[in-house]
Amino acid sequence: MAAITSAFLMVNPPPQKTKPDKEVPPLEAYLRYLLLTRLEANDKSVSFVSKQIQRMPWSDPGIECGALVSKYMLKACRRGRYKATKAIALLAANLKRTKPEVCARLIDDVLEEIQWFISHPSFRDHQRTLVCARLLGELYNSAAIPSSVLFDEVHHILDYDHDISDALRDASENQELFAPRENVSEMVIEEEDEEEENDDGEEGGEGRDEKEDGEETRNQQPRVVPISSFSKYDPRVLSSIDPPMAVFRIKLVCTILETASSHIATFNNRPKLEYALAALQRYLFIKTSLPSDGKCDVLVQCIMTIWLFNTSPLFHYQYLYQSNSQFWICLML
Repeated sequence: MAAITSAFLMVNPPPQKTKPDKEVPPLEAYLRYLLLTRLEANDKSVSFVSKQIQRMPWSDPGIECGALVSKYMLKACRRGRYKATKAIALLAANLKRTKPEVCARLIDDVLEEIQWFISHPSFRDHQRTLVCARLLGELYNSAAIPSSVLFDEVHHILDYDHDISDALRDASENQELFAPRENVSEMVIEEEDEEEENDDGEEGGEGRDEKEDGEETRNQQPRVVPISSFSKYDPRVLSSIDPPMAVFRIKLVCTILETASSHIATFNNRPKLEYALAALQRYLFIKTSLPSDGKCDVLVQCIMTIWLFNTSPLFHYQYLYQSNSQFWICLML
């Protein structure tokens, strides 16, 4: 009987409740078709879509054309098409002269999306935030934003919620000011006495050393991490939204640098890029783990190798990184 029922339901399935399609105005439906279906990452498609958007009723106060265009630009990037971010960035740069409102709204929306995630981190928003980070790099490649906006966002991602409080700064300064200074001659005499004691008798020395170490650790007062007086942010400052095991901010920074790498490695941007890589390098040292992504892992290994083998006081970055996404940064100093 069960086999007969199963066969009958397979031949004649019961009616299913389908979700009704959302009805949108004709103008919004046409804009959705242009940005989600028609737009491609080539000059011909970008020019056609740009002309169609310029023909929209921008003078009508009842229709917010700029908000609609920016909304569907972000939606086109989130649909999962890999080349959509580049096409949207080219379209925003094309509309920057005739309709600057579109480019300004798009940049504000992207920065707000990234700010919302780093303020309210959630695993479900990872892919959505990575799309915004990639779009920010594509906007720089298409000359829609200057390099200052890109590097400021990189530093903001690394420094957010790691502000140095006044209490921590005062405690660090007082610790350095009132730290006891030992005399060099006394230190030499103490070292000689310790060597003589070790030579005289080694029996039972391990037990005494363990007792002395235990007493020292009990009597030792907790030390404050020294903070630079010229810094406003320090990644060593604990944060509830960015604990030491959280590594997604590293992915965001690596995605931005990877996307903008073809245009960012210039002579004029060299000081900014060195400063950004140094900030990322300092941020890596407080993390207990690294991202599992292969691209981020290779970039992190390059940065750590540079730090290990760099003995110069200046930042001399000379490395080459290539992956499937063709990310190249090569600074020859």
